[in-house]
Amino acid sequence: MEEITYKEFRKFLDSDVDEATYFGYSKENLISLKERLEGLRERFDICESRIESDREKIENAYSDISDISYSDYHKNLTFNVGDSSYYLTKDKEKNIYKINWYASSEPSILANMKLIRHRNIGRKFSKEIDNIVENSVKYFNKENTIKSVSSIFDLKDSYFSSALSCNNYPFFSIDKRTLIPEEYTIMPFKVEYDTLPKITIEDKQKLLTKIMVPRGFLN
Repeated sequence: MEEITYKEFRKFLDSDVDEATYFGYSKENLISLKERLEGLRERFDICESRIESDREKIENAYSDISDISYSDYHKNLTFNVGDSSYYLTKDKEKNIYKINWYASSEPSILANMKLIRHRNIGRKFSKEIDNIVENSVKYFNKENTIKSVSSIFDLKDSYFSSALSCNNYPFFSIDKRTLIPEEYTIMPFKVEYDTLPKITIEDKQKLLTKIMVPRGFLN
């Protein structure tokens, strides 16, 4: 089974059984998605304990920088300055990091000015950036895309949050530290969104305990 209607999704959510039982799959070597997320949080906490002080050094030196994290998608360290996003790539011959601009909702001139203003970050903090990248790579060096037993749901894990999809469409994100789903929802069902009842945070929390995934790595 790979797709579900909203009516069937609601029946599943309101039922008293988990995904494997509801759709008739074996439960061998499966755990709930909530348990898997708890394992990811343990990995996150270990990684944070190793890199938090280095991130704070950079943020204390550049008070306008936020969301410093390693991007498994881009394979480099990323951060935000206002509404502009930047990433750092290493010049191995010079052993320094160069800043690059890759996204902005601001005028390009302003984004480029910010790039110039922060151009020395990779020279001043090459040791700290090395440590953040090295330990973040260890965090991502395991399975970070997790498909549920029915293939209806899948979780794509990033550093500060994890994104749940349904029917191969984004559904909602879960905060890595609290494991609380965000309120914002993208309805992944083929109907007019305005006609569907709201899916509450409580609904989402319940769903995380009902989705079943391979045991995999727990830490």
